[in-house]
Amino acid sequence: MTPLEIVKILGQYPTATIYEAAGKLGDMEPGIRPIIPNVELSGIAYTVKTFPSDTTAVIRALDDAPAGSVLVIDAGGTERAAVWGGTSSLVCSIRGLIGCVTNGCVRDTEDLIKVGIPVYASGIAPRGTLKNHEGWRGLPVSVGGVNVIPGDYIVGDSDGIIVVSKEKGAEMCSLVQEQRKKEEAREERVRNGETLASIIGLKPLEE
Repeated sequence: MTPLEIVKILGQYPTATIYEAAGKLGDMEPGIRPIIPNVELSGIAYTVKTFPSDTTAVIRALDDAPAGSVLVIDAGGTERAAVWGGTSSLVCSIRGLIGCVTNGCVRDTEDLIKVGIPVYASGIAPRGTLKNHEGWRGLPVSVGGVNVIPGDYIVGDSDGIIVVSKEKGAEMCSLVQEQRKKEEAREERVRNGETLASIIGLKPLEE
């Protein structure tokens, strides 16, 4: 199974389902939230670490990342400076990049919405950045409490972001399909009149 095939399969499932299938692992903290409403994201991590308040590394990544990449940006320890904006999303749309996930802030929100590229960030701020330090690309980073290695699979929806290790991508495709079948079977039992407590095996309350 190729990485692009894995991306396509994982992108068909909710992040909550992938989280359960993964053994309750891989979820970024709630602070990393979608800036664009009603979007989904599934791609391959291209990692970036910026020097604080400097986005040279992001600009380089926008030029160099292969199509199908999700830029995962460790903002270098600052939450105030915006490491992503409207022009960055425009470049993504032109180059076939999937989107951005960062523990920093973004700006130009109206432009981000117009372009429609999925963007997940810790916040929104107007403050810009310097362009003096090359930063780092293609190394392990930590974003949203999860370690991300280049080539890992990044999946996002309205609930947040899940990271799937590149070594476990093919296995996860099978596991998530099994998990979704379990969820659908549970929902069908609810529709047929069973209580959720009985379905999940909770003991009856003692009277």
